[in-house]
Amino acid sequence: GTTRGGMITRMGDGCLMMMGSHVGHDCQVGNQVIMANNATLAGHVQVGDNAVLGGLSAVHQYVRIGAHAMVGGMTGVERDVIPFGSVLGDRARLGGLNLIGLKRRGFDRETIHGLRAAYDALFAEGADGALEARVEAMAAAHPGNEAVAEIASFITAGTQRRYCLPREARAA
Repeated sequence: GTTRGGMITRMGDGCLMMMGSHVGHDCQVGNQVIMANNATLAGHVQVGDNAVLGGLSAVHQYVRIGAHAMVGGMTGVERDVIPFGSVLGDRARLGGLNLIGLKRRGFDRETIHGLRAAYDALFAEGADGALEARVEAMAAAHPGNEAVAEIASFITAGTQRRYCLPREARAA
């Protein structure tokens, strides 16, 4: 690590780092993260638990990848990815929720339905108000759903790189 990053680069337990994957200086990588062949993290990146980064994906410095997120293969990520989100494309765009990953990890139907409703409240075409106001409304509409609370906490923590959004969503 570097002085600016606290001199620590940290890898969690049970990670799978495939051939040619790279973790830059001062990165904080959670538990059970999978990085496919040639997936790369620049410096100061944070990756949450159970995230998956597809082959040949590249993550820009200071980006945060939320827990249980999925980064598609050959995706360039230059903005934060919300927990449970799925991004893809040359310049990453939010494609929806990582529903397959959620089901594989045993999330119950009620939690997944809550996440879908929360996602729609945040990013549906024509959603009213600033992102911060939509986050507050989303969290209030789903009390007790820890997954929804995790998304709200991630967004309210702020960002240095802005957020990946669906193509049709308004800029944050």
